[in-house]
Formats: sequence, C-alpha cells, structure tokens
Amino acid sequence: MKNIFKIVGVLTLTISIYSCSDEYFDVNTPSNAIEDEKITMKDVLSPCIQYTMNAQFNAASNIALVDQHITTIVQDRQGLDNHFLATLDGYWRIVYTQAMPNIQVLENKAKASNSSHYLGIAKVLRAINLGTTTDLYGDIPYSEALLGTTVLYPKYDTQQAIYAEVIKLLDESIALFSLPNTSAFAPAGEDLIYQGKIANWTKAAYTFKARFQLHLSKVNGATATANAVLTSLSKGFTSNADDFQLKYNSVNINPWYSTQVGLFTGNVFYAISSHFISYMNGSVSGVFPFTTPTLSMDPRLPLLVDMRSYSSAGVTGTQPTLAASYIGTANGTGASSSAKIGTQLFYSKIDSPLVYLTYSEAKFMEAEAQFILAGGTATSTGSNAAAYAAYKAGITANMDKIGVATADKTAYLADTSIDKGAGALELKDIMRQKFIALFLNPETFTDYRRYDFSSNAFKNLKIPVNTDPVNGGKWMRRIVYSTNERSANAANYSANFKPMITPVWWDK
Repeated sequence: MKNIFKIVGVLTLTISIYSCSDEYFDVNTPSNAIEDEKITMKDVLSPCIQYTMNAQFNAASNIALVDQHITTIVQDRQGLDNHFLATLDGYWRIVYTQAMPNIQVLENKAKASNSSHYLGIAKVLRAINLGTTTDLYGDIPYSEALLGTTVLYPKYDTQQAIYAEVIKLLDESIALFSLPNTSAFAPAGEDLIYQGKIANWTKAAYTFKARFQLHLSKVNGATATANAVLTSLSKGFTSNADDFQLKYNSVNINPWYSTQVGLFTGNVFYAISSHFISYMNGSVSGVFPFTTPTLSMDPRLPLLVDMRSYSSAGVTGTQPTLAASYIGTANGTGASSSAKIGTQLFYSKIDSPLVYLTYSEAKFMEAEAQFILAGGTATSTGSNAAAYAAYKAGITANMDKIGVATADKTAYLADTSIDKGAGALELKDIMRQKFIALFLNPETFTDYRRYDFSSNAFKNLKIPVNTDPVNGGKWMRRIVYSTNERSANAANYSANFKPMITPVWWDK
C-alpha cells in the first residue's frame, strides 16, 4: 500500500466516467491527467460514485459465491466457491487507488468552497467504502493510508475504530444535509445516484447507518441494536424510489451483463446456486410449499434465473413455467448447469441498475429488529404486528422492484406459506425473504456471520462440498488482505494477517 493516496492527477476531462481505465487514477501520476486543483467538484463526483459502485460489483461478483446466490461451473477450481484462500485484489485496488483518493479530493474541494451538500455526499461515499471493506477484511489501513508520502507503510486501524468512524461520517453527513447550501456550488446531474436530491441522500445516510448498526448485534446486544436500527430506519428509505443504485444504458452497460455475454459463445463462468433456487421453488421445505392452485412457483424465479438457451443469434426458447424445471448447481461441485444469471433478466440486462441498498432491505431490517424486540430468537415462533407488517412490506417492495405481475404478487402474498400471521412468524421466514431480495448483494455474507451460519436462521444452509481442508470444516468468515499488501506493506500485512476462518471484531 505504499504511496497509495499520493495523487497528483485525478481525472482527464475527456474520458467517459463509465469507462475510465485504471491508469487514470494510478498513484504514479498518469501523463495525460490534469492536476486536481484544476478540476471542479462536478468533475470528480461522478468518478467517486462510479468507483464506489465498481467496488460494490467486484465484491458482489465474488461474495455471491459465498452467499450461495451463484456458483462456478469449473471442475476442481480452488476459489471462493469452496472457501479457498481469497484476497479480492481487484476490490482492494478499486477502493484504495480509485474510490478513496477521489473522495478525498471531493471532500477537500467541498470544504474549501463551503459546499455542505457535496461534502455530505463525500462523507456517505467514504463511509460505505470503509464499512464494506472492513466487513470483508476486518482491520484495515485508514488513518495513515490518507497521508501519502508522509507514511509509506500505513498501519492497520482496528475494525472497532473503523466502525466508529463509519457511524461518525454518516452522522456528519446527515448534519450537513440539514444545512442550507450557502455556497455557489450544488450537486446536480453529475450525482449519478440521486441527481442532487439531498432529501434522498439524507434517507440513504440513515438507512446505511441502520445497516451498519445491525452488524453490531453481537457487540452491542440484540435489544440495543434493534432499537438503534429502528431509530435510524424511521428517517430512512420510504419507497423503492429511494434505492441506492447506479443506472446503466446501452452505451454504459451493466457489469453483470458484460460478464454474461459469454452465454453466446458458451464461455459461461457463473451458474445459479441450487441453494438460492431452493428458496424459491419449494425444495427448501422438502415439499412444494404453495397452496394457491394457480401459483406454480415464486413469481420472482423466472425474473432472476435464466433457463433459456443461447446462441450467437441471441436467446432461444422461453422460460419454463414450472418450479421443478429450475435446477441449480450445488456450491463447490463445479457441476455444469443450465440455470444462469442471463442477459435478459432484472439484474443483468444491458441497462439494469447495479444495486447497493434498497427499501426492501430496509423493511427486512425493520422486521428483524421488531422480531427481536418482541422477544424473538433464531428458534422461537411468533412476533408482533409491526414485525409481520414489515416482513410483508419487504416482500412487496422486492416484487414491485423486479416487476412481478400484480396478480402473481397477490397470490404469493396470500399463500398460507407466506401469509402465516404474526403468531406463526419465524426468523427464518424473514431471513429467507431477505436472502432472495439481496440476490447478488454481498450483504448476505454479513447476515450469515451475524447468525453463525445457523440453519435455524437460514434453513437448509450447508457448507459447500470440497472446501479447503485447511479450514477444518469451518465456514470462512473474512477475506484475506490483498497480495499487493504482502510486498508493498509487508510488516503491517504480516502483523495483521488472519486466516479466512477467523471472525472479524463484530463477529466474535
């Protein structure tokens, strides 16, 4: 990590914000970059957001293997799918050489121009990059990593300190958003998330705060955590329109789409995990769960899992209409599968949004918090009306977001396996629906760790076959540090290195 935050050039004014090559933000001052004092906040905000979302995608495309949303179809592969040593070098590079340096420039410019709203956005972006990174790795470089050539070998700050900083940054952003913007500069179209709508950024800051607060249930206790989460959520997202996501188009294409175009050549790497499909086709319960005669399967299944054939001419065939036709691949086996992410479905079309945080997730956080406050545990049955209402609202929001037909949504929500009533609600009901709503989102890995990979909270969850024997049959609980750190910051790397099965601070 030597010199990781030494930036002279930040971006070129001619390059597309969606297709910046790595070299433009390299620490070694690219020859065609202009000096950062010559750019404006409008120039740098879009790259800050783009790189933050690039990091999210990199984490998602790797951690979705751990979540068992997807799996690999490569035989004898030793990777995240079966919990072999993983560093996520690409994610580390994006955060530390692209996202964070530009956020620092944005913060400095916002402070110099007294631009409270730009500064608030910068603090939210810094917080979520830090929070996601520490959730993956544990202790990480931060306080000294920002010092450029002053400190060539930055120390690692504890995760406890990083979490305090994350909450502090979000609180500061909320305070800044509440202030009138007295400067001559205000975010607008270059804000790729909310187009300068500060009310939306305020709700996002509160909802991100709730997410990070929920992570601390083992540290702060279930009741205190639940109360804190509900307080934050009360000022957070109120509809799907608030979702924190980056939209793409036919020119600036969705990264899930770009990784799936190999469908046309047969070079498919990802398949859908059988565990994910089991939560939607009824096999997780051992029997088909639906009592509604016209409901053949979870109506989200054909919108998320592609069972069609592909050729160089495009998509052939149609999606099956029966749940039994959807068969995934068990994680760790490397077996071939016809269940794909696809190029025509909600998260993976050419113009699909890349999702970070949603109203649906917020409702499931609320449902879990209310369930806990009503005395609920991973093995108890029954809760209060508030938990049940939030549970149903989370399902509704997710179905509305991905485009489930109204009749199918109504039938699903009315089925007795879903419409159980507050008295029969269990934690596994909430977490099952949250798992579906978080498809291709690395947040599920955090949920697994919070509940120690319990099959009480996540029914039928099993460790993949063929896992790394070094792990002794234990679940992985962190990513190990980037291989670049091993050479560039060797002493601090060695002092902080921990095996993948070692819990992070909040996981103990």
